[in-house]
Amino acid sequence: MPDETIIAVLDCLIPGDATGWPAAGQHGLVPRLHELLELLSADGPAQLQTVLSHLPEDFLTLPTDQQTISLQTVESTAPDAFDTVLKACYSAYYTDPGIRRIIEQKTGYEARPPQPLGYEMEPFDESLLEPVRARGPIWRKVP
Repeated sequence: MPDETIIAVLDCLIPGDATGWPAAGQHGLVPRLHELLELLSADGPAQLQTVLSHLPEDFLTLPTDQQTISLQTVESTAPDAFDTVLKACYSAYYTDPGIRRIIEQKTGYEARPPQPLGYEMEPFDESLLEPVRARGPIWRKVP
């Protein structure tokens, strides 16, 4: 099946909404999906083909609710393949720089990897270690 079918599948899995979240398929994630499928599993590309092969021939022309029902059927008949594709879809979507910018705008949470800059933390309270120190050593010295 062509990329149009994959786009429709992505749009069903992450449909987007009127508040600014784009649908996954319309966001141009098909190449990233393929890349992640290869990284997630040696048979990731085959898993995608399994999902696509379980869809009805007229999937693209079905109304969205019927497409969703078709994917629910795939989820129950080929759960491992569906799970692999779903994980790749979520990974492609939520690691995309454009989506991360939207997350940052909507939440105020800085959309960047946690390292190397890290996050602000309260200073460590050394008094928390007092009960452990009061016990004394719990090992014996080896000659």
